[in-house]
Amino acid sequence: MCAVMLRVQITLVFLLYLHATLVLPAFASVELQQQRQDYLDAKRALKKRDPDNFHALYTRLDDYILQGYLQYEFLKQRISSTPIGAIRQFLDENKHAPISTQLRDIWLEHLAAAGDEETFLKEYRGTVSNPKLRCYRLKLLFASTADAESLSHEVERLWLTRKRLPAICDKVFRHWQEAGYLTRDLVWARIKLLMARNRLSHARQVANQYLNANDKVWLRRWQTLYRDPARRLLKIDYPVETELARMIVTNGVIRLANRDPDRAMMTWQRLRQKHSALTEDEDRILREVGIIATRQHLPSAEKWLSRVTESGDDKDLRHWRLRAMLRAGDWQKAKQVIENLTEDEQVDRFWLYWTARVMAQTGENAKARYLFALVATERNYYGFLSADHIGVGYTMQHRSINASPDEVMQLLKRPGIRAARELYAIGDFVTARRQWNWNLSRMDKRELKVAALIAREWGWHDRVVYTLSKSGHRHDIDLRFPLLYRPMVETNAKANSLDPSWIFSVMRQESAFVADARSSAGALGLMQLMPRVGRATGRQLKLRIRSNDAILNVENNLRLGAAFLKNMLRRYKGHQMLATAAYNAGPTRVRGWLPQSAAIDADVWVETIPFEETRDYVKNVMAYTAVYDHRLGRRPVRLCQRMPSVAARASAPEAESACPFSKSILDPAG
Repeated sequence: MCAVMLRVQITLVFLLYLHATLVLPAFASVELQQQRQDYLDAKRALKKRDPDNFHALYTRLDDYILQGYLQYEFLKQRISSTPIGAIRQFLDENKHAPISTQLRDIWLEHLAAAGDEETFLKEYRGTVSNPKLRCYRLKLLFASTADAESLSHEVERLWLTRKRLPAICDKVFRHWQEAGYLTRDLVWARIKLLMARNRLSHARQVANQYLNANDKVWLRRWQTLYRDPARRLLKIDYPVETELARMIVTNGVIRLANRDPDRAMMTWQRLRQKHSALTEDEDRILREVGIIATRQHLPSAEKWLSRVTESGDDKDLRHWRLRAMLRAGDWQKAKQVIENLTEDEQVDRFWLYWTARVMAQTGENAKARYLFALVATERNYYGFLSADHIGVGYTMQHRSINASPDEVMQLLKRPGIRAARELYAIGDFVTARRQWNWNLSRMDKRELKVAALIAREWGWHDRVVYTLSKSGHRHDIDLRFPLLYRPMVETNAKANSLDPSWIFSVMRQESAFVADARSSAGALGLMQLMPRVGRATGRQLKLRIRSNDAILNVENNLRLGAAFLKNMLRRYKGHQMLATAAYNAGPTRVRGWLPQSAAIDADVWVETIPFEETRDYVKNVMAYTAVYDHRLGRRPVRLCQRMPSVAARASAPEAESACPFSKSILDPAG
C-alpha cells in the first residue's frame, strides 16, 4: 500500500511539474505546442538556407530548452566567422548536452587549421576522442617541452590501436621515437594488433616506417605464412630460436588450425621435432588449437586441452575444457575440471550449476541437489534450469524501485533531462537517446534508478531498460521487462500459433524495445530483421515491403518477426531453443552445430555453441520466457520443456513435452 501511495505522489509531481515546464504531449500547452512547431520550422529554414526566417523563429524561442540545439546547427557551419566569446558562451550554456562536445571538436579543428596554437591548447579538453586533434595537441606539446616522459603514456595509448591514424600522428610518433620511447617491442605490439585484424597492408606500412631491415624480413615471413600456412609451414628454412620467430611460426599454426585443427596439430608435431626451440610453445599450441577444435566440436579437442599445463589465472581455458568434456559426454573428466576451480569460481553461478550437473551425472545426487537448490534461488538461466532439476518453482525476486517526490523533482529540473524529454516529444528519437545517455554518464547509481522511473512515466521504455542496466538494479522486473505492444504481440502469437512470452523475449533481447533500432550489420526494428529476411517474409505473407522504413514500422516488424520465428520453429519441428539459435545465427550454422551421432542434453548443446554472442543470446531468451510468463500472469512453461534434448543431425529434432532431466535427482534417496 505504501508503495502504491508513493507512486501516486510521484505521478502527481510529474503532472504538476510537467504542466508548468515539460508537459507530456497529451497535456502540452498551446504555448509549448507553438514552441515545438517554431523549433521544427527553424530547423527546416536553416536547412533551406533561409537565414531571415531562421532568425525570426530563433528569437521567439529564448526560453525554450532546445534553443541550444538550433544554435549548434547554426554555429557549426559558421565556426570560422563566429567570435571566440560567442563560442565560449555557447559551450558554457550547453554543458548539459552532447552538442557542447561536438561544437568544441569542430572549433578545435578550425583552430588547428588556422594555426591558433595558444587557443587550441587552452580550449582542448581530455574528453576529445578525435585522433587528429589528439595528435595535433601532442605535436604542440612535444615542441614546447623537453619532458617527453610526461607525454609518453598518452602517446603509447594512442599508438596501440588497430585503426589507421591521420598523418599528423606520424610526427608525434617520430618525436616519441627520437626521445627513446618508441621501442622495437612496441612496434611489434602494434603490428600484432593489425595482423590479428587481417590488416596486412597497414602492418607493412608501420613496419616500413619504424622497423629496421632485418625485422622487415620477419614481417614478410609472417605475412607469407599468414596467406598460405598449410604449404609454407612445411618449408620453413630459417632459424626459429628467437621469441619473435617462434611467435610467427605458432601464429601460422593457429591460422592453419582455424581451417583444419587436425592438420595443424600434425604440422606442429613435425615442426617441433625439427626445431627443438619450439618445445617452449607446446602449451600455447595445445591451448589455442584445442579451443578452436572445441568450437568445431571435434573429438580431438578433449585430448589436446587435457594436456595443457594449467595456470590458476587461466579462467578461459577452464571454460573451454569443460565445454570439450561436455560435448564428448565425458563427465568423469569434466569432474577433474571442477576439482581445479579457484575459490572465486566455486561460488560463480556458472560453475555452481555445472558442478551440480557433473555431480548428478557421476552419482553424487545429494551434493547435486544441494548445489541446484543454491542456484535455483536466482532469477536467471542457470537458476531456472536448477529449479527444473529439483522440481521447485521459479523465483522472480521482484523488488520495485521507489523514489521520493523530491528526488524526482530534482532530476526533472536538470536542463539535460528536460532537453531529452523535448527531443523525445518532438519525435527526434535518435538525438533524444543521445541526449539522455549523455546525462546518464553524469549520474550516480541512485540517480540512475530515479531516472528510470522518470523514463517510465514518459512511456520511454527502451530508455527505462537501458538506464536500469546502467544502475545495476536488476530486480524491478516490471521496469526491466515491459509488456509493450501487448495486443499486437498476442495477435501475432495467435496467428502463428506461437507463445507470446517467446516473442516478447526475442524482442527484449534483440532491440530492448528500441523501435527504430538499426544494428551495425543492418538489422532493423524491434525484432531486428535483416532487410533480405524482411522482404522474403513479406512475400510469404503477401505483405508488400517497399523499403527499410516499411520493415521498421512497428506493426510490420512484429508481424514479420513472428512469421520468421514460426518459420524457424517449423524447420526445427517445434524445438523452440534451436529455433531461437537459428533466429540469431541462421539455420545453416545451427545445423552445423547439431551432434553427429547421439543426442545430447539441451543445456550441453547451448554451452558448446561456438559463438559467445549466440550462446548468451539463447540463454537470455530462454530465461526471459520464464519472466514474461510471470509478467503475463501465465503458468510458467519450464525451461526444460522449451529445451528438450538435441537429436543428431540426421534425425528429426522432435520437441518433447516432458522435462528430460533424471528423476533420480528429485528422489531424496537417489
